[in-house]
Amino acid sequence: MALSLRELLETWHAAEADPVARARLDVLALARDALALGQPHLADEALREAVARPDAAVELRYTAALAAARLGSLRRAQRLVDALLADPAARSLQVDARALAGRIAKDRWARLAPGAQRDAAGRQALAAYRDAWDATRDPFPGINAATLLLLTGAPEAARALAREVRVAAREAADMAVHWRAATLAEAALLLDEQDNAAAHYRDAVRAALGRVGDVASMRRQLRLLAGVLPLSPQVEAALALPRVAVFSGHMLDAPERAEPRFPAALEAPVAAAIAARIEALDIGFGYCAAACGSDLLFVEALLARGAEVHLVLPFPREDFLATSVAHAGEAWVARFDAALARATSVTYGVRERYLGDDSLFVYAARLMQGAARLRARQLEAEPLLLAVVDPTAPRRPGGTVDVLTGWRDNGLHAECIDLAALRVQAGVDGAAPLPPPPPAPHGGLRRDLRTMLFADMVGYSRLAEEDTPAFLAHFLGAIADVVAQADAPPQFVNTWGDGLFMVFDAVEQGAAFALRLRDAVARCDWPARGLPAATSIRIALHSGPVFQAHDRLIRRQNYFGAHVIRAARMEPVVAPGAVYVSAELACLLAAGDATEFATDYLGILPLAKSHGSCALYRLRGVGEEE
Repeated sequence: MALSLRELLETWHAAEADPVARARLDVLALARDALALGQPHLADEALREAVARPDAAVELRYTAALAAARLGSLRRAQRLVDALLADPAARSLQVDARALAGRIAKDRWARLAPGAQRDAAGRQALAAYRDAWDATRDPFPGINAATLLLLTGAPEAARALAREVRVAAREAADMAVHWRAATLAEAALLLDEQDNAAAHYRDAVRAALGRVGDVASMRRQLRLLAGVLPLSPQVEAALALPRVAVFSGHMLDAPERAEPRFPAALEAPVAAAIAARIEALDIGFGYCAAACGSDLLFVEALLARGAEVHLVLPFPREDFLATSVAHAGEAWVARFDAALARATSVTYGVRERYLGDDSLFVYAARLMQGAARLRARQLEAEPLLLAVVDPTAPRRPGGTVDVLTGWRDNGLHAECIDLAALRVQAGVDGAAPLPPPPPAPHGGLRRDLRTMLFADMVGYSRLAEEDTPAFLAHFLGAIADVVAQADAPPQFVNTWGDGLFMVFDAVEQGAAFALRLRDAVARCDWPARGLPAATSIRIALHSGPVFQAHDRLIRRQNYFGAHVIRAARMEPVVAPGAVYVSAELACLLAAGDATEFATDYLGILPLAKSHGSCALYRLRGVGEEE
């Protein structure tokens, strides 16, 4: 693996901006490196255009299918694999494609609730893996077949096959060293040799040479086995990866602060405490802002140990400098710019101005937490929060105490560095007074976080005039019934033609309503109601800060702003019968620990009316097919 994630991202972004660089780019190599680094989103995006060409090489198509499978986009992965299996030109990859078909079916089995569908997916996965093993004696499909046998209730057959696979793995001349060790470890587990398994897993991690995506695949298989096998702590520890951490901490004191909370004299002790805690916790993936003081000290400590740093800022650079950096002096502004230049990624909560809206800090903090939790899920890990906090500090929206409290309320682990104790040790004691009030928002209006739903009827433009009464009575009527029956109905509803616009206070409320609406429309017998059998709905959801104001035309409250427009532009690209959500909404669901929902990555897709592109996900309930 030649490139770091930051270098891969720089290479990809340069190719996106320069057609000449794009033409020279080896997208297959980039995608393989991205998968090895646990970044299937990047691999998927890099390959999407190349795979769409009729003459796409089979290696490109296989790698794209693998990326889609690792993303959880099983429908897309299945389409790509089915095409490979049906293509005579892909003969050299038939076994790999069959094994990947097994993995897709296994993933479907893992996400389905117990029942006939799950049993069928298990049989399909086992058959695909067995076919690939029988054809080649390749240890990879062989060990997966053995594990499927155990998972589906055939332990004796699983052990017998594990013995065969172990012999094949030891004799395989062209098998990657880390995959050979992982295969031997899994075979040892199936044969109840826990110490042997732990030793092989340690060998696998050493040989993987930083391929955290590959180690995450091993961890994922281990999670499946943990449901049917008792695992020793040594086995769990053998596949440990660097930790994913969210960070929040107080800023350096502003000159006008009456009593110290984080005075400049405390910089060295705080920096040392952060570096020591990073080392002790083995943090390798950090998600944070970049305010002067604690944030930038955390960033600099991570960069010094070669870790990934993902910055999430609430709004654009100039406003963030003014609110969170500049008061500490030009040296901190330079450190801020250096952090942005060296970070693995930089994300902005909004591209619009601050305008005094503290809700933007809340929004960015939740996006940061959600992004970290999604990254941890990709790595089959649990994230933690590291905070530099004064226990006497007030709870302000989006501030350190607010982030820490919300994190713990979700039952997640947090580690704290006590800023008050460090002040005492340094002889700089003091209490943290209430901060000054924020500046008044622009125009007297304040933006608040809301979830917007846009939807329309598929096929409405093809209805005849005589169909209008049926549309009004039955299509809009069915939606009105869902609204009336909702535990948490939308705070605002508007229609025009077949279009729907709804606003929800909480992201979970919007997601639950969208799935109920989707299902209610799908269940209807439309011909019996005088509408075409193909009648369907498309639904888009996005969460963001919006203005709420009295609309003098409709004589009630309405919602306005860039994020309302974003949600509206998403809706026309949604597939019939589906619910698409923005990346921001997917992060907010993850941040809120909404375990009843799942989001499957679809890619960076163009929005309607030339409104640019954005990452979109398909929303579904946990336990249902994609």
